[in-house]
Amino acid sequence: MRFKIERFFERKLERVKKYYPVVLRLGIALVFLWFGFSQLKNPAAWTRMMPEYAQAIIPIGANNLIYINGIVEIVLAVLLLLGLFTRTTSLLLTLHLLHIITILGYGAVAARDLALAVATFAIFLHGADEFCLDKILPTKKEKQKEEKSVEESKEG
Repeated sequence: MRFKIERFFERKLERVKKYYPVVLRLGIALVFLWFGFSQLKNPAAWTRMMPEYAQAIIPIGANNLIYINGIVEIVLAVLLLLGLFTRTTSLLLTLHLLHIITILGYGAVAARDLALAVATFAIFLHGADEFCLDKILPTKKEKQKEEKSVEESKEG
């Protein structure tokens, strides 16, 4: 019985497999957008999560650090949403989450962030999906190749 169910879903989902990476990328980007805007809207709620020792060594103040962090997360989330610099962006967000986990220590928030870090790392491993602007926009090398072939065809 179990195998019949699995085969049924396997056949039905075969057509949408190409959308898995984009669904993951967009989902993670939306989570980071929510985090970023939430930090800008209410930094005090986020500074409560910072350990006292971290707040003591930050020369710019905890609220300012939360504002900066929120802006950085929004920028990276937008890049991920658009699929620009997908590998670099997802790696930066993965490292950012791992850093947050080391600051927060063991607990429910760290467990959530670890799951998000693993999902974000999966985006890094996959790279740009076919719906990323990275794949759609021509690269500098592609433009140079195209220009070179146009020049060669004019000469010949």
